[in-house]
Amino acid sequence: MKSLQQVTDAIRPLDAAAMTRAQHRLDGLLKPPGSLGRLETLAIQLAGIMSDRPLVFTGKQIVVMIADHGVYAEGVAVSPRIVTAIQAANMVKGTTGVCVLAANAGAGVTPVDMGIDSELPLPGLVNRRVNRGSGNIACEPAMTLAQARHVLEVGADLVHGLVGQGVTLFGVGELGMANTTPAAALVSVLTGAPPADVVGRGANLPLSMLQNKIDVV
Repeated sequence: MKSLQQVTDAIRPLDAAAMTRAQHRLDGLLKPPGSLGRLETLAIQLAGIMSDRPLVFTGKQIVVMIADHGVYAEGVAVSPRIVTAIQAANMVKGTTGVCVLAANAGAGVTPVDMGIDSELPLPGLVNRRVNRGSGNIACEPAMTLAQARHVLEVGADLVHGLVGQGVTLFGVGELGMANTTPAAALVSVLTGAPPADVVGRGANLPLSMLQNKIDVV
């Protein structure tokens, strides 16, 4: 497994010339410029990544990283915590929303157990479990710095392995009850935005519980 430093050192900037060519190609099509919105932005970005290589993706895969969050104990979600494990099992069966959407796009789904807090057998998942759930960010670190580096290295290693199997285009996702709380906390810290501006209801959190979620963040 490559170190995080080796992974980041291998990242190259986007090919500006290829992106310019892609922009000109899109603008020359018989349509209003920019009318495809985000699709055009993604096409240009992919052109920058691929450089002189053709934009042909023979293998597509969605990698879903799954773990439980200790902050669930703060009452920031209404779904039972066991739903993380249940949905992970459903993902293996191919019956979740992301599996259906991926199948329609000709993509596979790789569910990865990074830290599900469950004793249930979960056959079919890629097991990269670091711990049984994370710490509660309201009172302790979610994980150690070494664990945080390790999970990033695990992600990169998974991608390298799938590339070796012919995957050329990746999508990423995550699964875990209370996941929008640490996500909001990260956004708040990294952007300096007040928690009230970045905290949402997540999976239909009752409005009566929203202030508590903001306070936790």
